[in-house]
Amino acid sequence: MSSSQPPSGERNPLGFDELIAILVAFGTMGTIFFWATSKNPNQFGMRNWQFPAVFSAPAVTPGNSTILTPLPSSDLRSPAPAPATKLIPSQPNAALIAPIVPIVPIAPVAPLGPILPAIPPQGAIVVPQTPIARETPPAIITKPKAPKPKVGPVTFSDMPDKYWARPFIVALVDRQIFTDFTDDKFRPDEPMTRAELARLIERMSDKKETRKPINFEDVKDKNPAASAIDGSVQKGFLKGYPNNEFRPTKDVPRVEVIVALASGLNLKKEGNSTKILQVYTDRQKVPKWAVDKVAAATKAGIVVNHPKPTLLQPNKTATRAEVAAMIYQAMAKKGKVPAKPSKYVIKQVKSSK
Repeated sequence: MSSSQPPSGERNPLGFDELIAILVAFGTMGTIFFWATSKNPNQFGMRNWQFPAVFSAPAVTPGNSTILTPLPSSDLRSPAPAPATKLIPSQPNAALIAPIVPIVPIAPVAPLGPILPAIPPQGAIVVPQTPIARETPPAIITKPKAPKPKVGPVTFSDMPDKYWARPFIVALVDRQIFTDFTDDKFRPDEPMTRAELARLIERMSDKKETRKPINFEDVKDKNPAASAIDGSVQKGFLKGYPNNEFRPTKDVPRVEVIVALASGLNLKKEGNSTKILQVYTDRQKVPKWAVDKVAAATKAGIVVNHPKPTLLQPNKTATRAEVAAMIYQAMAKKGKVPAKPSKYVIKQVKSSK
């Protein structure tokens, strides 16, 4: 009687021959897989895989050499996928040809912008291009025209057009001899001071200074009229008073204005002064020291009397209008301005010796 025992659950280990067969099978399958993927990596999405050198594609031989030529990229500014390769069979029995590096085209230059060289990738061969020279049109420089000065009549709100001294005043204002007026007012009837007379004489006369300066006790260097006073004295128009005084703020009488102009113009006595002064009804009021000068000024046509031509009023304070009229007549005597007709200008009279 034979006893049967159940089969044992233990598996027999693989033999050495069986293990070798399995390794050879897996190695063969792996070799086929890697060979297939290296031929066309895009088919399996394994483009960026890196394989060991033993599984890489075989080296190019003279009998089966290919040149990898990348397709040109349409846009260099944005990253693009790697260009596809095109297999071009080489000539038989040709020498080994090194792969050609892709040629990067140069970006077009903007028409009017600055020419900037394109920076090729490292290792690329750049074909130089000759830039087209552009001629820059010359700049047109236009010289601005100077504005034309506005020329218009001088108007003062306190002096009507028919004012008796207006022609004399306007002419002196145009020549900037009278400049001390504000708010379009000339103030023709205001009195004239000795300092103001010195300023007018300094502006109207270009005579050389021939006399020595005088250091007046009442004229300080800080006085705005100091230089004008010195000039009028050195040119022979004005003189001082006793005690070395000039009295710049004193209102100047008409006789002093007449004598100052006659002295500065070097008017000489001609004929009998008493006879010449007979034209004035108040000739007795003329100071003795001023008779000859007043007579010379009368013959020269410098004396201007308003409102009565025969009324001299030698000791009356001179107004700005009267001084303007007599200064203009003094300039006309020297030929600097044209003479103006006026019934208030005393005409020359003939005198008998």
